[in-house]
Amino acid sequence: MITDNVEQRSLEWHRLRCGCITGSKVADIMSSGRKKEDLFSQVGKSYLYQIAGERLFNPDFLNDDDIFQDYIDQVSVNTKAMQWGADMEDQAKACFRQLPQNEGIEITDVSSCKHDTIPYFAASPDGAIYGRDGGDIKIIEVKCPNINTYMKYRTLIHDAASLKEAEPKYYWQMMAEMSCTGAKGGIFIVYCPWLSKPIHWAEIDRVEDDIKLMEDRVILANDFINEIINN
Repeated sequence: MITDNVEQRSLEWHRLRCGCITGSKVADIMSSGRKKEDLFSQVGKSYLYQIAGERLFNPDFLNDDDIFQDYIDQVSVNTKAMQWGADMEDQAKACFRQLPQNEGIEITDVSSCKHDTIPYFAASPDGAIYGRDGGDIKIIEVKCPNINTYMKYRTLIHDAASLKEAEPKYYWQMMAEMSCTGAKGGIFIVYCPWLSKPIHWAEIDRVEDDIKLMEDRVILANDFINEIINN
């Protein structure tokens, strides 16, 4: 379900995602542990413990802007490189729209999009492109990495299979965004403004088998979280 009324990275956006398994972190729960009985890796378990805690958040604190901001500051990672990437996102979108083959294209901002049937599952694509008839939707995901990573992605990533091979966390992020929005596909955009060829993009098809696998893992993760909370 696509929503577009809350600005991404705002405090209200963080509130909407509190207690949710999100697209940007769903890759953490895609791996099992080393022991046969471990459904999730240690990284995945650590993430799910955090989500379990968020679902027990004191409502008075959740709705207090100052206190909740303190929590977001504690759990968020925001390096200079990450902030630069966020600052460059609009410039990357503008560069993509200016390409001759994209004349007249519009990228709509969206907020935190919750899955229609799976509770506590949400994703926030960097934008959505609607078909001319208003029907089919493509989500976009924008990355503005350092120069060596940009060249790596430009060289290696050309479709869904190569994205999964080169950078699985972004592959699963885009599959989650398609799952939560109902989009039929997506565009992975990489941007580095210092270069004469500053933009690279790849069409990422919706892979139904992997989306089903991911959705099943999210359901298992919700069961794991409920066990933690109930105990």
